[in-house]
Amino acid sequence: MNRFRLLSVIRTNERPSQVYFTAEPFRSKEFYEVLRAEGGEDPTVAKEAFRTSLFQLTGSCTTQRAPGLAGLYQKIEERSRMEYGVRYADNQEPSEIALASYFSVKTLGIVINAVLTSDPSQSRNGTVLAKQFSNNAINPSWMLDNQTGINIDSSGDRAMDICVQRYNVEADTFSRTVMYYDSALAHLTPDFGPIDWRTPGNAPAKNVPVCGYDGAAPNCAPQAALLTVPQISGVSVGIALFCTLLGLFATWKVRKEFALKDEWWKMSKDAIATTETAQHHPWLSSHPSRVTKNSAFSLSTMGKDPKHIRRMKGVAVWVTKVQIVRSFTPTRNKKITLREMKMIAHGNLVHLVGIVVEPSCLQFVYEFCSKGSLDHLLNKMNIDWEFRAALLSDLLEGVSTLHASVLRRHGYLNPYTCLVDKRFTLKIAECGLYDLTSDILPPPGQDESQTATLTFSNAIRWIPPEIKKLGRKWSNLREIAGVAGPEADIYAVGGIMSSVMEEQDDVMLRSEGSSMSLAKPMDLERIIAACQYSNPNSRPGIEELKKAFYHNTGVRTGGFLESLVRRMQKYALKLEYAVKDRTEALNIERRLCEKLLVEMLPKPIVEMLLSGCAIEPEHFHGVTIFFSVIVGFVEFVASQTPLGVIDFLNHVFSSFDDVLPTYDVYKVETISDCYMVVSGLPTPNGDLHAVEICRMSLHLLAVFRRIADDLEMQIQIGLHSGSCAAGVVGSKRPRYCLFGDTVNTASRLASHGKPSRIHMSATTCSLVVDQPDFLTVERGVIELKGKGKERTFWLEGG
Repeated sequence: MNRFRLLSVIRTNERPSQVYFTAEPFRSKEFYEVLRAEGGEDPTVAKEAFRTSLFQLTGSCTTQRAPGLAGLYQKIEERSRMEYGVRYADNQEPSEIALASYFSVKTLGIVINAVLTSDPSQSRNGTVLAKQFSNNAINPSWMLDNQTGINIDSSGDRAMDICVQRYNVEADTFSRTVMYYDSALAHLTPDFGPIDWRTPGNAPAKNVPVCGYDGAAPNCAPQAALLTVPQISGVSVGIALFCTLLGLFATWKVRKEFALKDEWWKMSKDAIATTETAQHHPWLSSHPSRVTKNSAFSLSTMGKDPKHIRRMKGVAVWVTKVQIVRSFTPTRNKKITLREMKMIAHGNLVHLVGIVVEPSCLQFVYEFCSKGSLDHLLNKMNIDWEFRAALLSDLLEGVSTLHASVLRRHGYLNPYTCLVDKRFTLKIAECGLYDLTSDILPPPGQDESQTATLTFSNAIRWIPPEIKKLGRKWSNLREIAGVAGPEADIYAVGGIMSSVMEEQDDVMLRSEGSSMSLAKPMDLERIIAACQYSNPNSRPGIEELKKAFYHNTGVRTGGFLESLVRRMQKYALKLEYAVKDRTEALNIERRLCEKLLVEMLPKPIVEMLLSGCAIEPEHFHGVTIFFSVIVGFVEFVASQTPLGVIDFLNHVFSSFDDVLPTYDVYKVETISDCYMVVSGLPTPNGDLHAVEICRMSLHLLAVFRRIADDLEMQIQIGLHSGSCAAGVVGSKRPRYCLFGDTVNTASRLASHGKPSRIHMSATTCSLVVDQPDFLTVERGVIELKGKGKERTFWLEGG
C-alpha cells in the first residue's frame, strides 16, 4: 500500500509535504525494481517514487556475516547452482525472500519436532504449537550457531534486527545507516548526522501534520471554494437563459390570455345587409337566384336554420342562423374555440367572419363560397377526373388541418358541409359550431328539424356505425359532434370519396387527353374501404390517408387552380415541344434545300445567296478545264432505248461524281455525253489547278474503263489551262456558267483527241511537266477547229 501511495504522489505531480518511511523486507535496489514493476512502462515514475522516501526500514544492514548465516548463504548458492542452474555473482547475497522462507520453515520444523518429542499426540494441536513458540523463546537449540539464532519473544513474535537507512542523494539509493537495533543485545544505536529533508526550507517534518492525521483539526475546516471566472460566466449565462425563457413563457401566457379576451367575433346586426336590402345591390341584382329561399348555393340547412347571402362592407357573406333557448355566454372553453377559429387561416376551411348575438338565435357569418355545396356541384356539373381529384385533395388537406387544431374534429362532415368557392377550391364549413352552441341548443322535439334538409336521415350515408349504434334520435345533426371523434371524420371522408367518384353510369369520367396518371378503381376502392371499417380504431389516420391517396392515385397536392395551372403548363410544354418539332422539321427542310443548292451551285455562291448578297460575275486568271466526250455515243444511242441511255449515263456520271470530292475541283455541268469539270474556281488555288485536274483525269479514265469496257465504248478527254469568267445565269433554275476561250479550247482538245487518251494543251503541260507524278508525251502540232495550229501533249499516267 505504501508503494502505491508513492507512485500516486509522483503521477499527480504532488510535492511531498510529509516525510515518508518505507518498511520493506527488500534491500534498496530490490525495492526500486518492485516500484518499477508496479509503476508500469515508465521507469522515471518508479525512480521519482524511490527518491521520495527519506527513510527506509529494513532488516539487518550490517556488512558482517555471522558464521551460521554465512554457511546458510553458501548452501543456498550451491543448491541454486546444482538444482536450478542459477549462479550468483560475486558478493551477491540471496534474496531476502529466500531467507525469510527458510527461517519460517526452519522455525516451524523446530516447533513441531519439540512437540513430537514431548507429546506426539499434540502434533496437530495448533494451541500447543503456538505455546511452544513462546516457551522456547531462548532455547539454544533454535540457534543456527552460537551467534546466529531465531529469537521468539513471549508473544510468539520474532525479535529481529531493524536497520533504518537514509536516502543518499549522491549514490541515488538508501545507503547511510542512521539507526540500528540489535535484537540480541536489545540495543538501539542512533547516528543521524545531517539530513536533507527535501521539504520547503529543508525544515524537519512535524511530528503531527497541521490538519492531523485524519484531517479533522479545527483550523482545517473545509472552506467554500471560490468560483473561477469561467464558472461565474457559465452560471450567469445559465441564469440569463433561464430568465429569458421564463420571460418568453410569461409573454406567451399573457398574450394567450389576452387573445381569449379579444371579442373579435362580435358583430352588430346592422353590419350585414338584410335580404331585401341586398336584393337592390348591383352585384346581387345580377344574380337574383342567390337570395331566393330555394337557392342552390346555400347549404342544405334551409329550414329554421337558413344560410342566406348577405352583404358586409360590400362583400358577400354567408349567414347561418342557429336557434338557441338561452343567452349565449362565452365561457373559457368557448373563447378557446373562437380563438382557434380565428387562428386557423387555412385555404380549405371556411373562415368565420363573426357572430351576431340575438336573444333567440345566433347568426354565424362565414365567407362566401359562390359555387355552393359539393353535392350541388357534383349533381349539376360534368367535371373530369382531374378536377374531382383536386377536390378530394382539398378535402384531405382541410380535415388534416382541422384534426391538428384544438377543435380536433368536425363531427358531422358530409357533402353539404363542403363548399366550393369561385376558384373551385373545396372548403369545410361549420367547423367548431357545435362547441359554441352545445349548451344552448333547443332540446329534442322543440327544434323544427322536419323542415331542414340537412337531417340525420339525409346524411346517414356519412355517419359512422358506432354513432348509429347509440340508438338515439338526433333532432339536429350538429349534435353528433358531441359524441364523434376524428374517426368519424375519416369515415365521412371515405363516403365523400365514394360520392365524388360516382357517375350516373357508375363509370369514372376521365377527360380526353388528360396527362395525369390515373388510379385504378381498385386503388380507390381499397382506400375507401379502409376509411369505412366498422371498427373506428382500424381506420387510418388523416396523415396516413393522405399519403395513401397521393401515392396510389398519382394525384399531386394543391387545389383546382394549381391543377389548372399544371394543365396550362403541360399544354405550354406540349406546345413548346410541337414548336420545337416543327422548327426541327423546318431546319431539316432548309438543310435539304441548302444541300440541293450546293449541288447545283458552288458553296460560296450559295452562302452569298442565303445571306441576300448580289452575285456579281468574276474573272479568274488561273483555271484548268476538263472536258470529256464518249466515243461512239451516237451509235450507242441508236441501238438503245431512251431509258437504257439514261441509265448508262447516270451510272457513268454518278461514278464520276463520287470521285470528285477527293480533289479540289468543281463540276460545272453535263451536256448529253459531255462531262465538264474545272479547278481554280470559284475558290482560287494558285497553280495547283492543273495538277488537281490531271490527277482527277487519270482517275476518271480508270473508272470509265472499268464501267464501259464490256460495252466496247471509250472516252476522249481534253484539258486546257487559262483564264475565264464565271457567274450565275438566270433566276429560274439558275446555273453557274463559265465563259472564255479556255472553255472552247478544252472542248476542241477533247473532240480532237483519241479514245482512252488524255489530250492537253501546251499551257497545261507546262504547269505539270515538273511534277514527278505525271508522264507527258508530245503529240505534235495539230489543227484545232477555230484555233489554228496548236502544239499538244498526251498525259500518259503517273
